[in-house]
Amino acid sequence: MNQDWIKLIVQLKKRYSLLTEIKDLTEQMSDALNRDDEVSFQMLLSMRQEPILYMKESDGVLLSLKSELPEDIIKRWHELENDAEPLSQEETLFKQQMEQNRRLLERIVPFDNRIFNVLKNKKR
Repeated sequence: MNQDWIKLIVQLKKRYSLLTEIKDLTEQMSDALNRDDEVSFQMLLSMRQEPILYMKESDGVLLSLKSELPEDIIKRWHELENDAEPLSQEETLFKQQMEQNRRLLERIVPFDNRIFNVLKNKKR
């Protein structure tokens, strides 16, 4: 297996783990809002900051990795992001992990938007 692809896949898997933690905490925050449990909400909000900070670090790691990649892998990365078919096992794993991360992020956004809207309305 190509080591460049493996590094990218490993980083995407780390991001998935962080996204899972963020999703769980965000869902708990939403539940706390439903119960009007401000203490739990604030505690969960604080707890959610850590994985979010690690996600930002992961962004930097991905940018650093990308800057070191050969041009052909960068080109394939962009093609895979735009629904190109994988040409190797590494590309298949990479694309699957990207899609898994995207689906999880799409599950987080509605909860996050709901929390934002509830908090915005409470401040009025």
